[in-house]
Amino acid sequence: MTGETDERHSKRRIQSVLKACELIEAVQRSNGATLRELTDAVDLSAGTVHTYLGTLVECGFLTKEEGTYQLGFRFVTMGEHVRNETDLYAAGQEEVDKLADKSGEYVHLVTENDGREVAIYERRGQHAVGKDYHLKLRESPQHLHDSASGKAILSRLPEERVGEIVSREGLVRQTENTITDRDRLVTELETVRERGYAVNDEEEIRGLRAVGAPVVDSDGSVVGAVSVTAPTSRLKGERFDREIPEMVMEAANLIEVNLEMMPFDRTA
Repeated sequence: MTGETDERHSKRRIQSVLKACELIEAVQRSNGATLRELTDAVDLSAGTVHTYLGTLVECGFLTKEEGTYQLGFRFVTMGEHVRNETDLYAAGQEEVDKLADKSGEYVHLVTENDGREVAIYERRGQHAVGKDYHLKLRESPQHLHDSASGKAILSRLPEERVGEIVSREGLVRQTENTITDRDRLVTELETVRERGYAVNDEEEIRGLRAVGAPVVDSDGSVVGAVSVTAPTSRLKGERFDREIPEMVMEAANLIEVNLEMMPFDRTA
């Protein structure tokens, strides 16, 4: 009986909060929307939606200009706070900067949240390309199965957790190289665990390759991943097979050491 009660309580939700979240997400998807557009997006009357929107504007989560609602700058400051309080960011920022300078390419530090990949920091090397593309990736969580950093994370998650993520998120095809077969993904993750790094060979976008390595804490739990992304014209041959993988794994290891040392640094 207790188990049933706990399960029932764990599924309880405050509907008004859920509707507010739906409105915020609708504004984000539309990159700005009117009252009519938002009323069509949620199952509420125009008057109720207007009340919700007015409250969100007053709280700073939305802005309104000429009848169009946009996300407010409060999300920027809140996002910065979340990132700055994240141990992975504190331990990895400097190593990401060094890796970008050394490789000359785009470097990302990511973590997993609710079965998706979230970038918490990035740095452009002097030869990095695709600035707009990489900035766009930061605006919403990405799939794990088609990126080097995502596969690096999946390789260190429990098998049951990987199954849950794949069942819920699917294996969406992005290019002709994307892994869309579950058994093939399992085999790929076994290879990643054995060699210590993952690759993205034009699986997310044509013309780009990436190498990613997991970041693991002291109890063996994966907390994120670091990756290097570059055009296929530069990331090929020995550079793709050995040079960049060694750089990425070294950076991941140094981030792990920094994480291990953080409790001592805080008490110093």
